Amino acid sequence: MSDESGRRFIIAKFREAAASPVLDLFEASLLISQLIDPTEHVSPAEEEVERLAARVASARRAGDAPDRALRRVLFTEEKFQGDADSYDDPENSSVARVVARKRGMPITLSILIIEVGRRAGMRLSGVGLPGHFVVGGPDLPSGRFLDPFEGGKLCDTDDLARRVGSIFGTPVELPPEVFAPDSTRAILTRVLFNLRRSYERREMVEEALAALECAEALEPGESSYLRERGLLLLKTGRSEEALLALEAYVSTAVGEDVDAVTKLIAIVRDQALPSEGAELVTGTPAETRIFSFEEARTVLPKVKEITSEAVFRYARLGESGGESEDERQGIVREWAREILSLGAVIKGLWLVDFDSGAGYYCWKYPEPSLEYFHSYDEGFSGRLPLQ
Repeated sequence: MSDESGRRFIIAKFREAAASPVLDLFEASLLISQLIDPTEHVSPAEEEVERLAARVASARRAGDAPDRALRRVLFTEEKFQGDADSYDDPENSSVARVVARKRGMPITLSILIIEVGRRAGMRLSGVGLPGHFVVGGPDLPSGRFLDPFEGGKLCDTDDLARRVGSIFGTPVELPPEVFAPDSTRAILTRVLFNLRRSYERREMVEEALAALECAEALEPGESSYLRERGLLLLKTGRSEEALLALEAYVSTAVGEDVDAVTKLIAIVRDQALPSEGAELVTGTPAETRIFSFEEARTVLPKVKEITSEAVFRYARLGESGGESEDERQGIVREWAREILSLGAVIKGLWLVDFDSGAGYYCWKYPEPSLEYFHSYDEGFSGRLPLQ
């Protein structure tokens, strides 16, 4: 079976699992492992998790508190740890590979912990934070969360706010609702989003489309996936398929970027993009740049200057009465080209993000400064204030 036919088979299995009213987090995660590598045998991971759970249960019977038993087996004895060296590797989105390597990213380590805990009789849940992921639940000490990327350290909300602040490079405010447990579907969606970004960084567009297709199965009817599908298809040169997806998005969405996507459709239909303009279409710079908070703040004045001038020219066309849609599109294209040349990411008309490596610092004209951030899997509506 070829990689492509194997991938289609796994997508079909994932769709079937997603359609079930009861979705098993660990089993669905193993399907994602096979999406990454269709030749992956997942039974060794299942057997190892069962062995780990038996050891945790045994430690509990011997008198260890639940969290102590769990942390001792997984982190002290087995030495599971965060993979800071190759964090963005697609393998880190594979729970099967994480079990085998004992290294991974926060969310896949958390899925492993939740499953080991469940089989050992513990009540645990995943908690998705901006740029980070931890484990919560009633069988941990009250008010504490387990951070798998930090060797199983127990943290309170202040610790985690500092942790997220260190990831983004500046203090952040985390409202209480951020610490609520995530649903199974939300956790799997985030895994698939991480995987898709990892593939996009490597220009593996077909693999990114497969991850997106699985995410769509988890949230049928979510219009933002049409936009993402259209932008990915444009990268492959499949313009007609892309336009169908983008037009379907515009007909159903009410997001901040509907106007920008509408203009993009017109540009593609008129074949007004330069031959090297795929980066302009997707709103992603040709070479990914990771910004520290200070670097983003340093670049922001130039972004504001470019955007203010473009907004003024755009508004003047409306006042003149003889405006041309071609001129409007030209202004937007020129603005996009200049913003992308700075390494920033375009998320909508006059809406600019700076990739921090863990999420985005977010700016929208005419905000005076860089005041918000959001994780990769949240959009404009999910922005949180920087302190």
